[in-house]
Amino acid sequence: MYEWDGPLRAEHYARSLWRVLALVSEPGSIRYAIVPGLRRDAVIADPPPAGGPEPEAAAWWRTAAGT
Repeated sequence: MYEWDGPLRAEHYARSLWRVLALVSEPGSIRYAIVPGLRRDAVIADPPPAGGPEPEAAAWWRTAAGT
């Protein structure tokens, strides 16, 4: 989990890292989610509940409670 100064910088970093990881990863195994407005410390301290508005398959990025 990373925190960046704005979604554009986060997108740039994720795409750059994707290119490197793609060299050694299974196709389709790399994913990322950019969630503007959430601060890393707040998400770690109080993770959003699972089963939010997105389908379960879209909630892969959420932290597990108690970890």
